[in-house]
Amino acid sequence: MGTKAVWRYRLIFAGLSALVIFVALLPFGAGEGAVPGPDLVVCMTAAWVLRRPDYVPVWLLVSVLLVSDFLLMRPLGLWTLVILLMSELLRRRVDHAEALPFWSEVGLVAGFVAGAYAVDHLILVLLLAETPPILGQGLHALATIVFYPPVAILSQVIGVRRLAPGELDTLGTRA
Repeated sequence: MGTKAVWRYRLIFAGLSALVIFVALLPFGAGEGAVPGPDLVVCMTAAWVLRRPDYVPVWLLVSVLLVSDFLLMRPLGLWTLVILLMSELLRRRVDHAEALPFWSEVGLVAGFVAGAYAVDHLILVLLLAETPPILGQGLHALATIVFYPPVAILSQVIGVRRLAPGELDTLGTRA
């Protein structure tokens, strides 16, 4: 796959992330006490990093997440750092020999997402910052985990597939 195709997928990732952030900014909030929705950017990041890490370089991920922090008025850089660490750990877990079965991948991502939300909450508590309710954060994490399989399947449909055995990515390495 050529460099143009990689840039096309990077633009698709940035565009889908922008769309998700835009929809999150719309005034269709569920209101006080409602079940929070999923973080689809996190779902998409995990799905794409596990399939084609070269499509989501660190600079693109940091850019998308920082803009998200700015626009969604989260503590600047904290969620970006947590998700960047999660994505790098997932990037290192990409099995070079054989692909994970889909439900094992879902379990792996579920553990990482739950850990990311726990670390984010713990850091906010340690910094004595205002924290969202723990139940709300737990429901937000659960919604993100539940929405991971459809996002992963949709990513597969738009062409973000794992490399075939022996195939090299654009960086010349086996992803």
